[in-house]
Amino acid sequence: MKHPIPSPETLRKYLSGTCTETERQLVNEWYGQLEYEHAADTDTDENELYGRIQTRIAEHESGKSRVELFTVFRNYALRVAAALFIGLGILYFFYYKPSENLVGMHNKVSDRVTFQNLDKKIIRYILPDSTLVWLNPGARISYQKSFSQRNVRFSGEAFFDVKPDKSRPFTIYSGELKTRVLGTSFHVRANAGEKTCMVTVATGMVEVGTVKKGKPVILRPRQQVVFAKNNYEMIVQTLPEKPFYNESWEAVSLVFDEIPMSEVAEKLNRIFHVSIEFEDPAIRKCRLKVDFDNQRLPEILEMIDALLGTTYQMEGETITLRGEGCH
Repeated sequence: MKHPIPSPETLRKYLSGTCTETERQLVNEWYGQLEYEHAADTDTDENELYGRIQTRIAEHESGKSRVELFTVFRNYALRVAAALFIGLGILYFFYYKPSENLVGMHNKVSDRVTFQNLDKKIIRYILPDSTLVWLNPGARISYQKSFSQRNVRFSGEAFFDVKPDKSRPFTIYSGELKTRVLGTSFHVRANAGEKTCMVTVATGMVEVGTVKKGKPVILRPRQQVVFAKNNYEMIVQTLPEKPFYNESWEAVSLVFDEIPMSEVAEKLNRIFHVSIEFEDPAIRKCRLKVDFDNQRLPEILEMIDALLGTTYQMEGETITLRGEGCH
C-alpha cells in the first residue's frame, strides 16, 4: 500500500515533537516505504529521516514558490489578455460590426435592401462592397441585394467612404440629385424637409449632377456643392483650409490625459461646432485618458461611451451623454 506524503506542517510538527500519535504514525509509514529503509531506533536512521524530512519541506517550499510565481504570471497574463480582448472588441465594434446588428429598420423585401437609422446616434453601416457609411439619425439607404451595380438611394445625412473600384462606379441618388464616384470619401446632406441638398468632398473627386438635366460638376477635396431643389441650380464653393470648426465627419487627432469630461466636452464643442450636455452632472467629473488618432466625431463619442459606460444621443447639434457619473 502506498502511503500519502505528509504535509510540510505535519513534518514540522514531527521534528518539533508536537505532532499527534496519528501524525507520527503517518510520517513513519511514509518513511518506511522510501528507498532507504532502516530500523527507527538508530542514530543513523534518525539523521537520515531528519534529512529526508528537511528535503521534503524544502521541495514543497520551492514548489510553492514556483506555483506562486506561475499564479502571478497567470494573473498578469489574464489581465493582458483581458485588455487585448477589450481592445480587439472595440476594434471589432468600429470596423467589423455586422450591419444586421445595428439599431434600425432593416427591410430585405424582394431584391432590395433598405436600412433606416432609428437610433439617436450616428451609426456606421457597411455596404456589400465594404463601402462605409456613417448614417445620421433618421437617415435611410437602399440598394439592390446583389449590388452588382453600385447604385444606392439615400435620404438624410451621412458620410460615405467609398471602396475604390475603377470597373464599377458608385452612384448615389438623392431625389433629383445624382452623385457619382470611383473611390473617395464625402458627405451628403439630403433631408426631405429642406430646400437644398449638399455634397462636400473630403478625399478624391466626386461628380455631382441631376437625374434629368444639367451638366454635372466635378468636386475636389474641401469643395462643396449646394443644390436647390426648386430650380435645379447648383452652386460650388470651396471651404477654407483651416475652418473655425470641423464637420462631424472630418477626422482629427486628440490626446486627453486624465482630463475631466467637462473640459473634454468644451474642446469637442469648439472643434466640431456641437453642444455636448450631461444628463447627470456627475459625468462632468469623470476623467478621460485616451488618444484619438485620426478619428471622426462618431468614433470619438463611441469610444467615450465604451470607456465611461455612458450612452450618447443626438438631436440636431445637441449631444447628450447619459449614464452614471463619477463621484
